[in-house]
Amino acid sequence: MLYYSLTFCTNAEEKGCHVVDKSFRLKLTGILISFTLLLSLVIIVTDYIRLKKNVETSLEMQIQVAEDEIITSLATIDKVYNVLDVERERDMIEYSQDLLELYEKQPDFSTWDYKALKKKMGMDIFIIDKNNVVIESSYKPDIGLDFNLCCSKFSSLLTERRKLGVFAHDALDVQQNTGGFKKFSYMPTPDRNYIIELGYLLEDKLVFKEFNFLDTMHKLENENDQIKSIKLYNYLGLLLGDRGTGKEKEINPSRKPIFTAAYKNLKKEEITVKENGQTITYRYIPYKADTVPGLSTNRVVEIAYYDVPFSSVLTSYRNQFLFQTAFIAFTTIVMSIILARMIARPVHLAFHDALTGLKNRAAFDDTAVEWLRQKKGPLQFMIIDLDNFKSVNDILGHGEGDKLLVRAANIIDKESGKDHLAARIGGDEFVVLFSRMSDDHVIERANSMLETMRESFSYLETEGIELSISIGIAVAKKKDTIHTLYRKADLALYQSKKKGKDQYSLYDSNEL
Repeated sequence: MLYYSLTFCTNAEEKGCHVVDKSFRLKLTGILISFTLLLSLVIIVTDYIRLKKNVETSLEMQIQVAEDEIITSLATIDKVYNVLDVERERDMIEYSQDLLELYEKQPDFSTWDYKALKKKMGMDIFIIDKNNVVIESSYKPDIGLDFNLCCSKFSSLLTERRKLGVFAHDALDVQQNTGGFKKFSYMPTPDRNYIIELGYLLEDKLVFKEFNFLDTMHKLENENDQIKSIKLYNYLGLLLGDRGTGKEKEINPSRKPIFTAAYKNLKKEEITVKENGQTITYRYIPYKADTVPGLSTNRVVEIAYYDVPFSSVLTSYRNQFLFQTAFIAFTTIVMSIILARMIARPVHLAFHDALTGLKNRAAFDDTAVEWLRQKKGPLQFMIIDLDNFKSVNDILGHGEGDKLLVRAANIIDKESGKDHLAARIGGDEFVVLFSRMSDDHVIERANSMLETMRESFSYLETEGIELSISIGIAVAKKKDTIHTLYRKADLALYQSKKKGKDQYSLYDSNEL
């Protein structure tokens, strides 16, 4: 019987169960496609986020490598000068002593021949008065330089050195106006009124060329497209080196607060700005020379790098992403259709009658219990039984009997109208639960079923078969359960059978 029923449901003559099955399969296909597409979307988005994170990490690593190389280069050259430049220090002490002797003989600095002195010593000479102003120099542009105005901290250091009255020197420092790297020494005069400063140019010397951190910065700029520029500033924000290349001589005022915070706190600081439509991050890394006494040897490295828009990185992966997305979407749809075809029928049969396509008893009871719990408006319960159906199987065979059951199921489902739940619960027994209908409307539905069944099965009279239906109806009360409704409707059905079949009966406790 089951095999015959399954074969019958694929017959185009009776479409009841086929239509229900197709609708369910479409819904299941839609659910599977939606789920798998959502899962695929999650995977793609996860890959996108991971790729973005990898790009950001890669950029940060490049900047960190550049930062480490520059700091290492600065530390190296400071240590080299601190260890190897002892001879230059002795020369500066000797020349400073010579200039003190000259001061004793010729105290008027304006009468000195600075050009000749520079040629003899190979160093620039600067005379700084007690107000920390350069009053005379072999380097004319620095005459009149007031350290109080440009560099108050350095001015305080000069005052302290003047009071101490002893020779002092820096390993690697910068000339204020040129940005050139020099070694400076400071010798106060015996009267503590002046400081004789000597400046020895380092940039053209072998040691500086061997450990030139400027070359390191240029190399990093050229090797990394993401790095816009690398600059080195002294503690005042003045650019060290490369002032003849069109670079700013001092830090941009808009970035000065970030620079100052990095210098004072000895902690990296960043600021991101828009320049010519591009996003640029300026990172400031403070550097403090461990063994060098000069304030100017405390420096800040500026690394300016482009924040690459992720869309431009994604462009290189666009074809890969498009192919991946298209492949996943295509595979998802195909697999969903295949899976839906494979499991739609078994899943459908778990909740529906294999022959008629109506719900089976288990599915019907679950839904009916939920309707009762929700108090889904007025509820009426109907049991329908085919009268004399055994004669159909005996005379016409089970095949014709199955066709009649499907036809009866279609009539019941159609004549029940809206807001109903229909099921086949036994061989020739059906149930219907009505919602949001009046009792009179349900009785009209019952009469319509009876009339349609008579017309549909009248041809069987020629075979000597009187096929009809009997109906029992129970109106749900407040305390009714699915079990009490079954019992009441079954009692009403018994009354219909008792009265002669082919009619309906409404449960009435007074009549029983």
